Amino acid sequence: MKETIDTTIKLDLSKHDDIPKIIHVSWKTKYILLNESPIILNGLANLKKINPDYELEISDDEDVEIYLKSKLKKWDYIKIKNKKIVEKIDLWRLFKIYYEGGIYIDIDRYCNIPFDNIIKNGTKCILPTCGNIDFSQDLMISCKENPIFKKAIEYNLAARLIINPRGVFHLGPPIYMRAVTECVFGKRIKRKPPSLVMENFRFSLKNSKHFQTYKEALPNDSLIFKFDKDAFQNGNGLGKAEFYDSQKITPWSSGYDKNTIILFIILLCISILLIIIRSVANTV
Repeated sequence: MKETIDTTIKLDLSKHDDIPKIIHVSWKTKYILLNESPIILNGLANLKKINPDYELEISDDEDVEIYLKSKLKKWDYIKIKNKKIVEKIDLWRLFKIYYEGGIYIDIDRYCNIPFDNIIKNGTKCILPTCGNIDFSQDLMISCKENPIFKKAIEYNLAARLIINPRGVFHLGPPIYMRAVTECVFGKRIKRKPPSLVMENFRFSLKNSKHFQTYKEALPNDSLIFKFDKDAFQNGNGLGKAEFYDSQKITPWSSGYDKNTIILFIILLCISILLIIIRSVANTV
C-alpha cells in the first residue's frame, strides 16, 4: 500500500514582509544587457524594460565571491573557494534570496510578463515547478528570511565536501526540492515523485493566501513568459548553445574544479614517491 503524502501547507509566512522589488542576476560581466542575442533581448533586457519599478542588480563573478566570503564561515568558504563559478552561484542565490528577498532569475530565461501582473496582493513566495519533476531553482521569488532558503543553505553546506564525488548537481535541485517540501509541507520529498503528488502540491499552493505556483514547460511556457512569435526578437540569431559559446562559458558539467585537480596532483606525487621508495628498497 502506497503512503499518502499530506500536501497541507505547514509554513506560515503571514508575518513576513512583502516581496521586495529587486531582481538578482549573476553573469561574468555587468555589460550583458548590451548583448544582441535572442536570449538577452527576449530575456534580461525585456525583463528590465517591462519591470521599470524593479531594481535590477547584476552581480559579476567578483561580486559573487565577495558576497559568499562575507556570509560563510571560514571552513565553509574554504570548501567552495576553488569551485567552479556555477557551483558558487547555486549557493550565492540562496543567500541572496534569504537575506534580501526579491527575485532570482537565470540569465537564459525569457520574460514578457511583468512581475506586477504575476505577484498577487499578500503573496510572500512563488514556487513554480519544472513540470512534475521538482520545484524550479532557476526562478526564485520570495520575501526575505523565508525558512525555505535557510534550510536549503543548511542542506547545501552540510552536503558540501572539499571534493564532491557525486558531482555538482546533487547540491542543487535535489537539495532545493527537499528544502521546499520539508518547510512547506512538513515532509522531505525527493525529485520526480508521482505526478499526482506534484499536482496536489500545486493545488495547495494555488489555494493558499501567501503562496503562488505555476507548472512550467521551458522555455516557451513559464510563469514569466508565453511565447509570441510576432513579438519574439531574433537579434543576432544565436541559439542558447551558441550564446554560451560566444561568451566563452563552459558547461557546468565539464572539466574539474581546482580542488579535484589539486588532490589528483597530490595523489600522483604520493604514488610516484612510493614507486621510487619501493625501487630503491629493491636495489639495496
